[in-house]
Amino acid sequence: MTRADAVRALEGEYARLRDENNRAREERVAEVVAADPGIEPLVHGGAALFQRQARLLLAHPERAEALARETREQAAANDKALRARLRALGRPENYLDPVYRCPVCRDTGYVGYGVREACACFRQRLAQRIFDEASGGTETEQSFANYDESIFPEGGSADGDYSQKERSLMVRNLCRAYADSYPATERPGLLLMGNTGLGKTYLLNCIQNELISRGFAPVRVTGYRLFEAMRGAHFGDEEKQAAFQEMLSCDVLLIDDLGTEPMMQNITREYLFTLLNERQTHRRHTVMATNLNHADLMTRYGERVFSRLMDGMNMLPVELKGRDLRLYGRR
Repeated sequence: MTRADAVRALEGEYARLRDENNRAREERVAEVVAADPGIEPLVHGGAALFQRQARLLLAHPERAEALARETREQAAANDKALRARLRALGRPENYLDPVYRCPVCRDTGYVGYGVREACACFRQRLAQRIFDEASGGTETEQSFANYDESIFPEGGSADGDYSQKERSLMVRNLCRAYADSYPATERPGLLLMGNTGLGKTYLLNCIQNELISRGFAPVRVTGYRLFEAMRGAHFGDEEKQAAFQEMLSCDVLLIDDLGTEPMMQNITREYLFTLLNERQTHRRHTVMATNLNHADLMTRYGERVFSRLMDGMNMLPVELKGRDLRLYGRR
C-alpha cells in the first residue's frame, strides 16, 4: 500500500464516521420528538432561520447588518428554548449537539479554509496506518535500537582518520539526531553517500521507523519509483502527477538508491531539480541515499542539481566508507 492509498482509505474511514455521527444524532432527535412533539420546530429552527435570512438579503441587501443581527438573536432564543425543553425531558442540554471524535476538524480530517491541510488527528492515524502496514516486513526491524555495532570490521582505517566502525557509528549518531530533532533539525536535508553494502538503506529505514513511531508520516520511494512519477507527470498521467505532487509537498521525503533511476532527456535532471528546489525553498525535509560520489553526482545530474545536493544551508552530505558489509559478513 502506497501513502496515497493509505490517505484514500483513511478519508473513507472519516466519511463513514461522519455518517455514523449523523445517524446517531438523527436517532436522538427522533427519540426526543417522540417524547415531546413540540420540540421539533426548535430542532430544525436554526436552518429555517438562515434560509429566511438569505431570502431577505436578496430582497433587501441594504438591511444586511440588521438582518444578520436579528437572525443571531432569534437563533440564540431558539437554542435557549431547545435546551430548556431538553432539560425538562431529563436530557442533557447538549443532547442534540453534533458529536465529533475530533472537534478541531469535525471528523473531516482537514482544517483550514481555501488551502486545506491535514488535521493532527488525521496525520497521527495516517502514521499509525503506514506503520501497521509495514509491520509485517523486515524493514520495521531496522531501527536505531537494533543497530548492531558488531558487524563492522575492527581496526584499520577507512579514510585515513577513522576506522570503518568509527565512521559508521558517527553517521549512525548523526542520523539518530536528525530523526530525534525533527522537525527542528538544523538543516532539512540529509544525503547519505558511499559504495554499496555500507548500511545506507538501513539508516534510511531507521530514520523512517523512528519518525513513524513519533507519529509522523514520511513518504519513502526508491530512485526508480521517483523516476516513474517524474516520467508520468511529464506525459500527463494523472495518477503519476498526483504521486509526484505528493513528493513535492509531503513533510518528509526519503529517497533510496538515488542514481539507479534511468536517465531520460528533459525528465530526469529537470524534474529532480524541480523536486529538490521546491522542497528546499519551502524547507521541507528530504533524506537521500546514493552509491554515487561527488564526481559521479556532478557528471550524472549537472551543476544545477549538484548545487542543490551540496547546498550547505539546506543539505548535509555525509559519506560512509569501508568494505561491503554483506561480503565481509559472508567471509
